Amino acid sequence: MSKITSIAAASMLASLNISVWEARKQDKKTANEVVAAKGARSRKAATVQKHLFSECPALEAIKTLRGEVRQWFNTVTLPWDDNGRRIITTAQYLAVTDQSAKYESRFNSLVSAFLNTYATEISKQAFEMGALFDRSEYPHVDEVRRKFNFGYVVEPMPTSGDFRVDIGNEAQQQLKNHYDKMMEARVAGAVADTWQRVKEQVEWVRERMDAVLQYDPDKLEEQKVFDDDGNLKSVEIKKPRRPKLYDSMLEQGLALTDMLRDLNVTGDPRLEEARQDLERALTRIDMDSLKESTELQQSTRTAMQNIIDKFAL
Repeated sequence: MSKITSIAAASMLASLNISVWEARKQDKKTANEVVAAKGARSRKAATVQKHLFSECPALEAIKTLRGEVRQWFNTVTLPWDDNGRRIITTAQYLAVTDQSAKYESRFNSLVSAFLNTYATEISKQAFEMGALFDRSEYPHVDEVRRKFNFGYVVEPMPTSGDFRVDIGNEAQQQLKNHYDKMMEARVAGAVADTWQRVKEQVEWVRERMDAVLQYDPDKLEEQKVFDDDGNLKSVEIKKPRRPKLYDSMLEQGLALTDMLRDLNVTGDPRLEEARQDLERALTRIDMDSLKESTELQQSTRTAMQNIIDKFAL
């Protein structure tokens, strides 16, 4: 069984498409007024984009959730193509699909809450927007409802054996070779993404250790103070702030090592070794002790540097 076939058997492609009404509209009238007021000769000299809901927590909550879901999805999957499809493994399928369903339920609830207050929110904008308000620019609630969508789709990962066209043997072989090369490039990209995640996590921990180890409370530093226009007002001599260590450093690191159990799509033994090295280094750390112990800070920094050197990150 080829590597590509093996990956296709143990992985799938997932797509996440979330549509949210941005509630923005080009305001040509105001743009023309700006152009005229500034004495510009071309009407294209300025554009004005109007936010129909300049102050609307219900709509902002939907947009915030969209960002949260996209970040989650990109974290638990690996890149595949430019169309937004990403790799999930069969081991991940149930967990990812279940979490997606929970996000979809939250999304739909927020959309319903916004639509239920849509008419009231429009009335509020009459006060918020002043002369910029134009009631005719707000679509009917049924039209707005169609602008929101949460789409999560999973499909089998294709292989070169999926070709069904009846062409000559030579052309078919060329097409198969081309397809195999494309698949190999995409798998290589996914593998590179996992290594990049390890690299960023290890470097982050090492940099935090460098910061706390190099901290000198007696060393004074210059701190420049600027006014609202960006002009230098003064230079103050102050003691440096003590670098802080947060629980998230360990939590995110251990979450990554747990996730990489499933995202090692090629079964790369070096990636698994790096995952185990990082997991061991982080598991032995107690955050309260790390904040106080210079010895533990130094050993943690050394462990991160050893991973960087060992795997040439």
